[in-house]
Amino acid sequence: MVDCVDRESRLVADLSRCGAARRASVCRDRSDWRALARLVEGGKVVSYPQGVVALPSTDRATVVARRVGGLLTCGHALAHYGIPLRREPTVVHVAVRRGRSHTPSGVGRVVVHRIEGLAPQDPLKPPVADPESVLLTVMRCADELDALIALDAALRIGLVDKTMLLTRLMGPRNGRLRSLLGRADPRARSLLETIARYDLQEAGQEPEVAADLGFEVDLLMGRLVIETDGYAYHGDRDSWENDRRRDQSLLRRGYVPLRLTSAQVLSRQTVQLVEPVARRLGCWREN
Repeated sequence: MVDCVDRESRLVADLSRCGAARRASVCRDRSDWRALARLVEGGKVVSYPQGVVALPSTDRATVVARRVGGLLTCGHALAHYGIPLRREPTVVHVAVRRGRSHTPSGVGRVVVHRIEGLAPQDPLKPPVADPESVLLTVMRCADELDALIALDAALRIGLVDKTMLLTRLMGPRNGRLRSLLGRADPRARSLLETIARYDLQEAGQEPEVAADLGFEVDLLMGRLVIETDGYAYHGDRDSWENDRRRDQSLLRRGYVPLRLTSAQVLSRQTVQLVEPVARRLGCWREN
């Protein structure tokens, strides 16, 4: 009896670590198979087609990845690695090794990316592709801004290295992706900074990122200082007072601070708000 309980506890612990797995990955012998059958019968583990089992709390994306026989990539993988996203991922994207062609029926909507040399993953770890493969897939799959947000954040936290990404982007067909990687800047400290910088660059401007004016400012265009204020970091009293002290310091030295709210940046109003002020200050570049 004790052995049965121990086996069931180990199986549940293994599934807790990886989210979902193939039965053959968690069962070492026939006794494990019987223990797993008891867990399924008791509702503590859920059984899916393709021999996949998972805890009832496991998210759909993880189960889909296991059923497809691949690794999560794009939005769900970025969220796993702590990369900020403009919106929650809905469609599941799964990476499989090139040459795999079969996607099982009944998994719902899923996008399958076939990747050359995809690194295999420990079957008892979460089914998530390695960071480099995830970023490369995002660069090919997502729109340019979302890819740039991911690159900025991944480079900032040291998740990937620019040089290593470039080695996987050789050849003339990857010219656009190399150009996109060249625009990535690990000095951007937030999703808002990346969006504001991108929109200004698309308007023909070249804002300086993380300029040092005695303290770091988000973006600098001549005498115009652009700060992107997310409520999470600027909503308490101490932050509010610190922002005012920074503004006063900038004004004393001849700089003009312009604070953009997160709602304004996310709704893509940066250029609309910055251009009139920058023109008055003579720091708007004509195309």
